[in-house]
Amino acid sequence: MPHIIHTERTEPKRRFVRTDGALYVLLLLGTLGAIALSFFLSNRLGVNKLYLQIGLYAVLLGTGYWIYRTRLVDYLYELYDTDLRVTQIVGSKQKLLLTVPLDCITEVGPYRKTDAKPAERTFHGAREKTAAVWFTENGERRVLCLNASDALLRKLTEAVHAGE
Repeated sequence: MPHIIHTERTEPKRRFVRTDGALYVLLLLGTLGAIALSFFLSNRLGVNKLYLQIGLYAVLLGTGYWIYRTRLVDYLYELYDTDLRVTQIVGSKQKLLLTVPLDCITEVGPYRKTDAKPAERTFHGAREKTAAVWFTENGERRVLCLNASDALLRKLTEAVHAGE
């Protein structure tokens, strides 16, 4: 049975809209505004309402997906004595994204562009501002980007070097 060494959960930064209630109100107002805008443009420009509504709802759908990815998704990083696990959390739903055995990790450090294939998205913000874990999987070099704290990076480095 593996023993947990360190765990941390990263949440996206709440820059403009700080509370969930305000976010929901803004989304509701945006939806009502899109409906009103489609009617206004339809009457003003004489364009078929259906085409305007399809376009505006596509924009709303894209905005909803963007909000989901940048605001509602959290990541849980768990370091065990045998592996590193990354779990995606949305509300109460958890999904294990990746498990990297410690003996497969070749390097830990700040992200830099390499020829390694990127793993699934497990971070918030720009890739250039993340910490990276390079590992091999099925003979292929891969890189995992994390919004990890210095404590997690230090313990991960220690765990990787302890196994060597």
